[in-house]
Amino acid sequence: MAELSNISDYKKKIGANIAKYRKSKGLTQRELAHLAGIASQTLSCIEIGVNNPSFNVVIKIAIALEIPLSYIFTFDENTYDIQDKQLLFLASEAFKDLDYKDREIAFKLVQCFKNERKS
Repeated sequence: MAELSNISDYKKKIGANIAKYRKSKGLTQRELAHLAGIASQTLSCIEIGVNNPSFNVVIKIAIALEIPLSYIFTFDENTYDIQDKQLLFLASEAFKDLDYKDREIAFKLVQCFKNERKS
């Protein structure tokens, strides 16, 4: 990963992450801006790293993209790809609503699936 040495680097990376997740959702800048309640020109400037978004705006964007806020601030390219992150997030959200017994069942199902894939 390239070292981030100044504020401009961070702004560009945050903007690039937002653009990456927007594209992965199949949204245009105009559509995401509308969902987030911000001007499309503002979003455009954020994505290219020339605008310094407020924390509230970043939160609105994360909510509109239906991603955890941390995804926007993750700069390590070697972690997970977008779909893996989304799958993990959806799974963790689904598990929050399960009681202990249902979690055990879900865990066993995942283990069975994993074992089937190995054979």
